[in-house]
Amino acid sequence: MLRRPLLLLLPASLLLASAGCEKEGCLDPSVDDCTVPSPCVELEPLACGGGSVAVSIVASADEVPGGLDALGSPGDVRLENDKVVAIIDALDHPHYLAPTGGAVLDLSTVGDDNDSLRHFFQAVGVLPEEGVTYTDLRLIEEDGLAAVQLRGTLAGRPDIHVATRYEVRPCESGVRIRTELVQLEPDASSISLLDAFYLGDREQMAFAPGAGFEHPSFGLSTLGDATVGAPWMAAAAHSDPAASYATVACNLPEVWGFRSNNIATNGAQARPIPYGDYQVFERFLAVAEGPSVASVGNMAMDARVQLFGEAHVLVEGVVAIDGEDRPVGEGLRASVHIREAGEDGAAWSHQEVGDDGRFAMVVPANGDYVIEVESYAVRGPTTAVTVEGSNVDVGVITIPAVGQVTLTGGVDGESDHLQVLVYPADDTTAEEVTGSMFGAFAPCGPMLGSPYAGSPACNRVLLEPGEATTVGILPGRYDFFAVAGPFSTLAMARDVVVQPGQTATVDLQVETLQMLPPDAMSGDFHVHGGASFDSNMPDDSRVRAWLAARLDVLATTEHDTAWDYAEARDRLGADDRLRVMVGTESTGHILWKILPDNPFPQVIGHWNMWPIPFDPEGAWRGAPWDELVEPGQLFDRAVAQGWDPDVGVAQLNHPIEALLFARDQGYASALGIDGTVALPAEFDGTPESTFLYTPPGAGFANSDYDTQEVMNSSNNHRLQQHRAFWFYLLNQGILRAATANSDSHTLVDSVVGTPRTIVYSPDTQDDFDAARFNGALKDGRALGTNGPVISAAVTTSEGVAEPSLTPVTPDESGVLELKVAAAPWVPVDEVRVIVNGAEARVFSGGELAVSLDPLGTEAITRLDASVPLSELLDGFPGDAWIVVEAGSALPLQADLDCDGFPDTGDNNGDGVIDWQDVEGLDEAPDDDVACLEDTGPLAHPPDPERDSAGYPFWAVTPGGYPMSFTNPLVLDRDGDGEFTGPGVAR
Repeated sequence: MLRRPLLLLLPASLLLASAGCEKEGCLDPSVDDCTVPSPCVELEPLACGGGSVAVSIVASADEVPGGLDALGSPGDVRLENDKVVAIIDALDHPHYLAPTGGAVLDLSTVGDDNDSLRHFFQAVGVLPEEGVTYTDLRLIEEDGLAAVQLRGTLAGRPDIHVATRYEVRPCESGVRIRTELVQLEPDASSISLLDAFYLGDREQMAFAPGAGFEHPSFGLSTLGDATVGAPWMAAAAHSDPAASYATVACNLPEVWGFRSNNIATNGAQARPIPYGDYQVFERFLAVAEGPSVASVGNMAMDARVQLFGEAHVLVEGVVAIDGEDRPVGEGLRASVHIREAGEDGAAWSHQEVGDDGRFAMVVPANGDYVIEVESYAVRGPTTAVTVEGSNVDVGVITIPAVGQVTLTGGVDGESDHLQVLVYPADDTTAEEVTGSMFGAFAPCGPMLGSPYAGSPACNRVLLEPGEATTVGILPGRYDFFAVAGPFSTLAMARDVVVQPGQTATVDLQVETLQMLPPDAMSGDFHVHGGASFDSNMPDDSRVRAWLAARLDVLATTEHDTAWDYAEARDRLGADDRLRVMVGTESTGHILWKILPDNPFPQVIGHWNMWPIPFDPEGAWRGAPWDELVEPGQLFDRAVAQGWDPDVGVAQLNHPIEALLFARDQGYASALGIDGTVALPAEFDGTPESTFLYTPPGAGFANSDYDTQEVMNSSNNHRLQQHRAFWFYLLNQGILRAATANSDSHTLVDSVVGTPRTIVYSPDTQDDFDAARFNGALKDGRALGTNGPVISAAVTTSEGVAEPSLTPVTPDESGVLELKVAAAPWVPVDEVRVIVNGAEARVFSGGELAVSLDPLGTEAITRLDASVPLSELLDGFPGDAWIVVEAGSALPLQADLDCDGFPDTGDNNGDGVIDWQDVEGLDEAPDDDVACLEDTGPLAHPPDPERDSAGYPFWAVTPGGYPMSFTNPLVLDRDGDGEFTGPGVAR
């Protein structure tokens, strides 16, 4: 019989009338000194012959367990036994979605430094006021247990009181947790007391029996439909080092919640709670070493035997490779899934097999199941098994042999860091080798390694100097490519045949091309790694990718924290060839009313700041806490953390961007700025006036940033939106330097350094001054590119002027001198001269030199021309600005909602953009409707055919098209010493 704690059998009226709740819980908020009962008392303590427990305040960073997600800092709480170490963030160290500390920030198995937990916190819903604000934290040590107890209220509802206790006991591989909530609002309220795993999209994968790794998509309006029950839920990491986690309820038959790769919730099913009533949620949070669901799922099933008397059995066996006398190997070579029999049989567990090929997964007794082996993301043989009341050994499951490829490469005749990209060489291979890891991540073919972990990842491999790299690969025909950034030759091996059980060899050699002048350094000022909440990339792989990109300067910009990669940089000797500035990307999580008249709460998008002092002992490692503030206030917080605006840079990232998990990623999108309306100088509460506004108490205006991303990511399909916003500001005399950055998080999403920003400064690797270099960038002495290099200058009364935000007075009889060069594998179809946002001159066709050999060994000058300024500026009275672009013709895009920024592409391919290109619109609008409310999406340019001229560029710039742009030549034509923008064009 299941034992229930006494507390749950007492009526709320008796609890609230009681003055002495010391042994009964903290449901009476009038009692200051109370103790939440020990959680999960139904679980029998393990008899383990003694074991240690302890709770303490962290005094130094050395007391925090290591791992890709480790964020604990001095002031946080360390809770531990002989199996696990948990870090609870201090009340004044809030992270991510939680308004205060009091959440599980790190959780590792003892001695493994494998923390893979991003954040585990309490809430009753997804709205800002539904998070828990803890105001009191106590440490408890008793005979045989240690605990942390917290009390508080909901963030925006102070009459709903919450108390939580985290507790460890000897020899248990996890944390017991109990949360109590009492509802003292006058009206009944539907409440679901929840835990939330913040998974971050590319880190852990949510698994629930029944759904497995696959979960329905949802929005705020469909959240109820996505909320389902499950006996337990797991979160499995997939990078080394790795830990996996599971939560199982002790006082509920199921945990209810919604799950995705961003966030997963588990808790009590929602019910109306009247005044004076309460809700209690008890659970066990298990942790185990390694990436398998089974390692923690088996614990959850064992717990349910004690809690609910469920019968379960162990299904075990061995995976072997057909015809090969060698170990299976770890990782994606083989993982085992088990589900109930039937076409839509419920998934029950998953395990990655080790070198010995063994697997052991617990499932409910008395049922028919199917075991399926997945190899390199492709599902393989299945085995049917019927289980009754005892354990089952299914014996040996044989999977087909695969092949291997041994890769070598070099730069300029020397073995060096190099990134290799692999693609199927024919449709048959593509169909046979393309798959999605566990059905949870984006498909890839071939899948050489976990897509969001270290090398190899998806279809990409990093080579190290002096070493050959061998990877497993499914049989087929493949193309292999490598470049050392956009200013090198292309190495290519086509139609490489990989046979089962055999090893193919590929050698890729590239040469650097001298395309930049001596006073130029290439930089990427937007890069992420494992310290970010949405990356699982280990430090060594991240730094190796930097070196493979042949960058000169880099800013590390982890989300909501800072990271310096010091140990990996030292191991790899990175500082001998790369200058690194530590920065951060401020990424709002807690929704709030930026605009009082907007019915929806928002966040302020994403902002980079660099350099900032790295603080290994700080709660955010030196980054500012970035929630609930406007940009001007954020800059003040950064200054308080040591950021110097005279030395460093503040950057507006991707200003127009889609929502991600209901959070604004672009500041201009969040405000809803109308690009046909000028920005007013005085604040009047409108979105446009908010942009230039100085918030109360701030030392900065919201617009006091230095640079704006115009090209973001290797897949640059939003370039025209970012470009339009930049042009909108330039036309109003608001001069901000433009940058191009990869925003790379892994090996898979964007190639580091593609695109990149070329900064013209006298700095060198040996003589690098951050203030001088950043000053040149902020002055716009920079070029953004993923391949083409543009040289542009105008003649003035004082000589020759190159792009810069410093206005110059042109010689009206002078000319614009243009030169464009590119590596042989980079197509250049157009060179555009833009004046005040309009195309004044386009070079194309026979005016441009064409590369006939993508494997050529010299850069090609595509254009060398002079254009009279009188010709360019005809029809443009007054001051003006000029930007030069080179690359592909821009994809067709249009502004269907009439806000001045493109929003929709030619999605049906008919050459016209109208309502028929808008996703979800089935009927034509009325004739009098000129502007649409629904728009998008932007169309991606089609992938080039394998034998087309554009294929090599696409292969090393995944999803992108060639593009480069200068910063503006700012022309003070009347010579008054100032630049007056031409104004917003309606």
